[in-house]
Amino acid sequence: MKKFIALFFMIVSFSVAAHAQDRQKEIAKKVQNDITALTTYIPLSDEQKVQIEKGLVMKHQNLSPDLSEGRKKELVKVVEHYLRAPLTPAQLQKLDANPQLVKRLLSE
Repeated sequence: MKKFIALFFMIVSFSVAAHAQDRQKEIAKKVQNDITALTTYIPLSDEQKVQIEKGLVMKHQNLSPDLSEGRKKELVKVVEHYLRAPLTPAQLQKLDANPQLVKRLLSE
């Protein structure tokens, strides 16, 4: 009986670990798509990409359908800070000229 219980917990732990790995891959793919969309419009240095990626990873990890409106607004503010902080004024001006891209990077 103890062996069956141990086997059950091993199976459950492996399935949970596999699900977590799938989620990380999904997040990485979404972040890469966002970075690609941004870099096709605004050229970024490697350092800028790294700083912006941090905010986008945080966005995709925390954004869920059951998140309250207040928390979504706070998340958007934080992600917007990560998005705008490393950019130069010329890059910010170009980004602000494309509100669809900004909306995509902040909310989806």
